[in-house]
Amino acid sequence: MSALITPEKIKQEISRLPAFPTIINELLAVLEDDNSSMMVLAQHVERDPVLTGNILSAANRLLRTEGWPEVRDVYTAVSLIGFSRILEIVLTTCIANFNGNFASQHFLWAHCLATGVAAQELSSKAKHNQNGALVAGLLHDIGQLWLAYFRPLEFQQARLQVEVHDADVCEAERAMFGMDHGEVGGIVAEYWHLPKDIIAAITHHHNPDDKIARDPIVAAVHLAEAIAYALDLPRRESNAVSSISGTACRTLGIRWDDEDSFALLGVIDARYQHALSVFP
Repeated sequence: MSALITPEKIKQEISRLPAFPTIINELLAVLEDDNSSMMVLAQHVERDPVLTGNILSAANRLLRTEGWPEVRDVYTAVSLIGFSRILEIVLTTCIANFNGNFASQHFLWAHCLATGVAAQELSSKAKHNQNGALVAGLLHDIGQLWLAYFRPLEFQQARLQVEVHDADVCEAERAMFGMDHGEVGGIVAEYWHLPKDIIAAITHHHNPDDKIARDPIVAAVHLAEAIAYALDLPRRESNAVSSISGTACRTLGIRWDDEDSFALLGVIDARYQHALSVFP
């Protein structure tokens, strides 16, 4: 049977994946509304028991480090954690649900976390949409998870081409499936009705052309993944930066030879290590 896939086939099989939390788009709407409150956010969170448990757990982990008593209500937990951390927890919970068929599930989860943190910090420095960048960074490899679920043997064959023969990951996937994981992920994100700039960032995170790299979220996710590899987050022998878009750097005003950029790398590393310690 051919391993080639089509957009139609991807959409047909998405329903067999673990449910994607509808709260994502609701949270993004809350974050864009200046009149929204923590109470509104807490009401969204309380509708999902698994998410509620993870958020309470994350809040109590933070409290225990300070010697404070535990909290038992979602509103207090949300107030302690804050908007961006809620997004991180929702999406890392979602990614964990997808990882069952993926041989390198811990690496992919940690890689997505590192990329999300880096994308948010890059966007913060450039004064662009931090939360959109965080979402796009955390979900940028969702196409790999689709491939691992529905084409596990062929996906592993493509990965072997990368790991054993040093093939380019996107070229190996296109040879096997007719499209790469960025394209697959973009179709999945479109099916989930995510914002257009997040869809573009997921689709083009490896090699955005000059026009696409002018979008701040696309630029942030592309550079964030390069930073995750450069900082070896998470550690893996094959981590390497293959290319960086000059247009993406200019879009975010990033120069790699100044002190601010070195400081930014330190912040990203520290935030990633902290995130690993507090996420459930």
